[in-house]
This record gives sequence, structure tokens and C-alpha cells, in this order.
Amino acid sequence: MPKPKTSIHIRMFALAAILLLAGASQSMAQQKLQFSIADFHDDLTALTAREGSPYYRVHPGTGRAYAIVKVRSNNPNDDLRQFQFDFGLVKHEVVEAVDDELWLYVAPNAKNVTISRQGYQTLRNYDLHTTIQSEHTYELRLQVAAAPVYQQILQFTIQPVGVGATVMITPSDGREEKLGDADVNGQLAKSLPLGTYTYRVLAENYHTSEGTVVLRQQNQTYKESVTLRPNFAAITLSVAADADIFVNGERKGHQQWSGNLRAGQYTVEVRQEKHKPATQVIVVEENRPQTYQLTPPTPITGTLQVTSQPLGARVVVDGQERGVTPLSVTGLIIGSHQLELHLQNHKSESQRFDIKEDDTTPIDIKLSDIARMTIKSRPAGATLTIDGRSVGQTPYAADMASGDYDIRLVKPGWHDYQRRVHLDSSSPEVTLSLNRQYQQPSAFYFQAGMQAGTMMGISATVGAYISGVNLEAGYTLGLDKSEDIFWNYTGQDDQRPHLCQYKPSAMTVRAGYGIIFGTRLRITPQVGASILQIKSDDSKTNAVSATFGARADYALASNIGIFAAPEATFAVKKGETFKLLEPVSSKIKGWDTGFNLRAGLTLFF
Repeated sequence: MPKPKTSIHIRMFALAAILLLAGASQSMAQQKLQFSIADFHDDLTALTAREGSPYYRVHPGTGRAYAIVKVRSNNPNDDLRQFQFDFGLVKHEVVEAVDDELWLYVAPNAKNVTISRQGYQTLRNYDLHTTIQSEHTYELRLQVAAAPVYQQILQFTIQPVGVGATVMITPSDGREEKLGDADVNGQLAKSLPLGTYTYRVLAENYHTSEGTVVLRQQNQTYKESVTLRPNFAAITLSVAADADIFVNGERKGHQQWSGNLRAGQYTVEVRQEKHKPATQVIVVEENRPQTYQLTPPTPITGTLQVTSQPLGARVVVDGQERGVTPLSVTGLIIGSHQLELHLQNHKSESQRFDIKEDDTTPIDIKLSDIARMTIKSRPAGATLTIDGRSVGQTPYAADMASGDYDIRLVKPGWHDYQRRVHLDSSSPEVTLSLNRQYQQPSAFYFQAGMQAGTMMGISATVGAYISGVNLEAGYTLGLDKSEDIFWNYTGQDDQRPHLCQYKPSAMTVRAGYGIIFGTRLRITPQVGASILQIKSDDSKTNAVSATFGARADYALASNIGIFAAPEATFAVKKGETFKLLEPVSSKIKGWDTGFNLRAGLTLFF
């Protein structure tokens, strides 16, 4: 049964559509770039193609001279060798590019040229608008559309991070170049033209990692992860000596060094001044930590033999006591050393000496019992007497023999120092301390304090000592008050009783003699006379008393102290009003006779 015509028509339409799409696709696929001739002209000034020029050339068939056409491109990086030239029936030869030009040797009479290049539309039968002539030089400048370059981002992630990795990249032309250094996170990203690349990842103390990447998708990031394999080990080197550590001749540290070394064999040397270096070979294996306790350098030594006159002196070498003379000290490192000899009652001696390798240095020293003795005092400036002879003031220095001496130090304001002192030539300096004498036989003072006893009061006293003799005057303001007392006055118009209250005060003079005990305490027995005055708003009266007591002063510092003064008073004379008031006031009766105690602060100069 025959098929309907409609089905045939549908199949024909579909086939036509497929062919149309294929043609369009092929047309798009064959779309090419363009170029054009921007300029062509005869360079009349150029002599390049003329006879006599090194570039002059003749056509071997016709015997006529060639013309030279210098081809240039607007893109200085363009490869002019990719262009093909056809001058029709006119022969031509292509010469390798000179600088940024491509030279063509063209036979005369050419009027048109066809230029082609793969990937570009062909320029056919271009009219040169002239006829090429022998020995002429022409310039042909091409305007070339640049081919689009499609790129893709290539991102490297390198482990471990922070090793200073560098990525080298090689494109298809085979010329390797540096892509860049990884950042602190081991990341590196660059945009590259599409294509195939080989790479190498380099890092100190790590094996080189190699690979290949193909960039073909410009809208996506190509990510390449690289894990470097270590080519080192963590090594610790230490030595129990004051020495420097060298690895393959390079100083690494002092006494100890820790770090990474690439796998391999190393020469480790330990160096110390005045020692023979110690050398050993270590083998570092990849990724295998190791600790080495290095052999210390061997000291270069000699011997010291020391004697003294007299024998038995203590020997000190470089601050370290070694024994007594006669003495041999072995194992001393070569070089300069300090020797000291000490013997009781003899002057200490010291000198420097040199030790040589495997040699003996002999030293003999005579010790003297006479030395430059120095006598100091605290404080300085005291008058010094030695064995009864005044020699001046401290500090004092003189050549003296070891022995015992009677020493006396005198300084105003300080206790005399007097005792027998042993001076030793082995310790020629002695410092003697004086005690401060705060209490002096002659002084002026002011005292303020409180009084308790016959009456309460505030006291103030001024006085002086002259070679121990004491004179002072004091005033006491009483704080007590008498009872209320009523006076009846007769023979006056106003005979009403008057209310009175009496307040006491006293003026006292005293004399005595101060006795100093030690450096701070003075006791002064005193006798004196006191005038006691009692006073109210209407009247006043007084009583005279004799005083017997003592005062104790204790110095706290150079000019300040405390005092306490117990004292007994006895009334020897009373005013008439005083006598009338005593029977009616128990307080007034007790103010003129009894026991008092004053205490307070003292300022003395």
C-alpha cells in the first residue's frame, strides 16, 4: 500500500532543516579573522636593493635584479612567517625576518598580490597600484586583527602551608617561567590562556612535585591540589661545653641548635677557643627526627708550679682556691691567668701568668709582712692616734707591719673609740665605727609637755647646759579651776557676796648638773624656786615654793628627744589672800605643795 504524500513532505522538510542547521554551524565554525593592507609604497630613498648593496640579488633565470618588499605588521609581536604571498606569474623569494620585518625578493613587473594565512580570510589579487621595478625597495604594512585569547584561572593549593613554595609553569611552547609564590595559606591563583601546561612546585627541604593541567573552560576555575613530600628531618644538636656548633662549615648555634636538615650526610664540628675542635659525621634520613649529643672539644692545657716565701700561702687561680704552696696546678687552659697568694699577717700578692700547651710555668713569690695599711672610720674625719701618737685624720694610710696597735679615734659629737686592734697585711684595710654621741656637755634646749600632780597643766621650758651645768626657766599654764568661792566684802556699798573661780599658773627657775649615760640618756638633778599665782576676775594672789627633782632626757635622733621630770614642791611663803582661800578650797590648798611630773618632747641643739 503506498505511503501518503504528506509523510514524504514532512521527511523532506526535516532533512532540509537539518542541512540548513549543519550549514549554519559549519559557517560559524569557519568564520575567520581578517587582515588588510594598510599601506604600500615605493621608498625612493632606500638603497637596499641597489647594485652594490649587500642585499642586491639577481633572478637566476632572467638575469634581472630583484626588487625588495619589506613587510610589516601593526602588531610588533606578530609572526610574519605565517603569511603566504603570491604575485601571480611573477617569481619571488621569501627571506627570514630582519628585525620586525619580513623581506620578499620580487621579480619586476608584478602588479597584484594574493596574501593568505591560516585562520584568516585570504586577501585576493590586491592591486598594488604600481608596477614593481628592479632595484627598488617597497614597504608593505599589514593591518592584522588580533586573534582572541581565551583564558582560565588556574588555582594551586599546596600542602603543607608556609613552606615558601614556588610554582614554575611550562606552556606548549616549552619555555618555563615562574607562575608565582604560594601565600601563607599555601594558595596561588593566576589567569592563563587555554591550553596544556606542565608545572613544577619547588620548596626548600621538600621533593619537587610535577604535574600537567589542561585549561579548556574559560568560565570555570581549574583547581590543582599538591602535597609536597618532605626531604628533611628535624635535628637537634647539643654539646655540654661553652662551644659553637658548625654544620658543613656553617655556624648554627651556641651549645645547642634545633632545625631542619635535608636528607644526606653532614660534617658537624664543635669549636671552642683554646680547645681542639671535635668533629663527627651524621646521616640525616628523610622524615626521621634525631637528637645528637656531640663530643665536647678537648681543652689545650699546661701546668703551673707555684712556691712562696714563706710556704703555706693560699693559692687562688682565676678566683678559684686551689690549695697552699708549694703546689702544682695541672689542666690549666692555655692563655693568660690571674694568680693570687694569701698568707696571714703577710701582704697578699697577685700577678698574671701565661700557660702554654703541654708546658710547665714555674712561679716563686716572696711575701712581705709589711703592707700599705689603710685605717678608715665611720664617719670619716676622726682624729687618729696610734700607740699614743697622733697621726692625722681618717682615712689614714701608711706602710705598717702586721701586729696589734692601740687605736684611738676622736670626733666631736661622737663617742671616743679606743681599743687594741689587730692589723693584718693580708687584709690591709680596716674600718672602725664610732657611736654617735647625741647628748653633749654643752647644749641649748626647748621642751614642751604636760604636767600632772599638784595641778594639771601645759608646760614650756627653755634651758641650757654649759659643761654639764644646767640652768632653765619654765612656765606652766594650769588647766584646773577652783570651786565656786563667794567673797563677802564689808565697808563697801555693795555688800552682797561675789562669786569667784581661781585659775593657777606657775613660773619656775631651776639649776642642776647633767650626767650623761651612754650616747642618748642624760639625768639632771635639779633644785629651784617656783612662784604659783592664782587669779580670778576680781583678785589674784601667789605662793612661793622650793622645788627638788630630776629630769631624764632621752635622744631619739640628732636634735629631738623625750623627757620626764618628777619634782617635789614645798611652799615657803604665801600671800594673805592665798591663806584665806586655802581653808575653803581643797584644790587651792594642794596647788602649792606636793608632787609633780612633767613629760613631753625636747628639741636640743
